[in-house]
Amino acid sequence: MKKIIFAALVVTGLIAAANAQVAFDQGVNVKEVMSRAVAIDMPAPALPAAGRSHYSRDCARFSFGPSDTELLSQRVYLRSTEYETVCHTQYVQQCHTVMVPGPNNTQVPTQSCHMVPVQNCYERPGMTWSEYGQIKVNPRKLLPWERENFEICLQGPWMDLYINAAAYKYTAKREGNNYETLFVLTPHEKVAMKADEDGVNYADFALVDGKFVFKASDKWAKEYAGEKVAIKVELYKDNALFFDTFKGEKEFIFDAAEGYTMAFTEGDLAKPETDNTYRDEDDRGAKKYFLKWGFKRVGALSKDNFIKKDKTPVIVK
Repeated sequence: MKKIIFAALVVTGLIAAANAQVAFDQGVNVKEVMSRAVAIDMPAPALPAAGRSHYSRDCARFSFGPSDTELLSQRVYLRSTEYETVCHTQYVQQCHTVMVPGPNNTQVPTQSCHMVPVQNCYERPGMTWSEYGQIKVNPRKLLPWERENFEICLQGPWMDLYINAAAYKYTAKREGNNYETLFVLTPHEKVAMKADEDGVNYADFALVDGKFVFKASDKWAKEYAGEKVAIKVELYKDNALFFDTFKGEKEFIFDAAEGYTMAFTEGDLAKPETDNTYRDEDDRGAKKYFLKWGFKRVGALSKDNFIKKDKTPVIVK
């Protein structure tokens, strides 16, 4: 860093310091005046900062359903460009007023300046790579509702395969050349996937002989033979002018079948802790109820993720 100190002395019967008014009839010496001169740092010109590079990412996603034969995806064209971040540092002068000691224990204003580095950056495109990509899945057996999702991406000169959702553990083999890649997937052990959200559906909700009766149907009962399903119901009192009142909940577990029937009274439900949130604000007139419900599969065929369903129609008690 080169430092240059500018000072100006003018002698015309008195001596004046730059940017300061000094009464020299008070016996101020020259060294004190020169010490108040404005100092400016003058750095040597800076070289451009080292570049940083990254690559754009181009991807294509594929979804495959059940099939007894091999599946071949669409052949896609992917491009990726390298971008280099180039930065240059410039120095700009910044000044501000400071108070310095003056004669007779006074303070006088003066300008203090220094050079501040300011970095300017921009992205400069570099090389561009392009390549065709495709996926082939060897024969495997999926359940009717299962779908697998794969993704291939080109980032710089590298093309990679990503498995987002799969019903099997796969080994992947790369075939082709620098301009075209075919990923060949071979299935091995079966892997449980999420259960079908539309597998169990609402059938009926009614009041029979003083009991709430809820019915649901199962479209995949045959596929889940030997496994179980858990259905959870939450009973709510419908309040027209207030928040709906939660009355309790209960879980029912069944062997997989085409239909499920759940009969219960309010006394059969696990009750919430006493809280003003659940207080009935108005018990006059007819009482209306509805259910919020959901289900999960219990077994090895699918994951046991809980699936929330829509609430039932309102019934009058």
